[in-house]
Amino acid sequence: MDWWSIKISGQSVAHVSQDIEGRKDILANRIFRRTKTFVSNKLWPIVDTIVKHHQDPAVKQQILSDIELKILEAIEREGSIRTDRLRKKLKLEAKENNSRFHRSLTNLESYGLIVGVEDPHPEKHLHANIWQTWDTRTHESRGRASLSYSEALAKLLVKTIDASILVREDQIPQWFKWNSDIRAAKDQLILDGAILKSGQYLVSSRVRDVNS
Repeated sequence: MDWWSIKISGQSVAHVSQDIEGRKDILANRIFRRTKTFVSNKLWPIVDTIVKHHQDPAVKQQILSDIELKILEAIEREGSIRTDRLRKKLKLEAKENNSRFHRSLTNLESYGLIVGVEDPHPEKHLHANIWQTWDTRTHESRGRASLSYSEALAKLLVKTIDASILVREDQIPQWFKWNSDIRAAKDQLILDGAILKSGQYLVSSRVRDVNS
């Protein structure tokens, strides 16, 4: 499996997440349903094209708020920085900034622009992520897919449906931040037979291949 999302509560999440995040071939982000999602390096070349699209200065200005741009720029400058130090650098330590700051981090994660991993050696009672940009985290292992943005969206959608096997079509707009772009990719994939449609459901083409 190339990627999966976890929705487990309590201590099990922390233990599973720490073990997986420590691997070099898997990273954690929130591109799928803004939920912590583990992405295999097999998918990094595909996601890289999508991230590059959102790194474009014109696109960034359209999709990110001023505070999100400042956070992203600070992480880019630092290369690697822990949450508490990031807040201090941006002078966002006051409690009234809590919600806005963490919402901004989640939004940047959902576009794949930043990647966070829990600090494995924190000070006592301190739990914080160490943040890097997508490029910093993946530059040694992501490879090159040479895909257009639309091709990358289509491949990512196919991989997601393959992992799910069966999904409700009306749920797809909730999957990614770039749902308006992926709608056209979905329609073309159905026309091409790369994914199958049955009533209100979309089905992995693997089902057809197994039955052939």
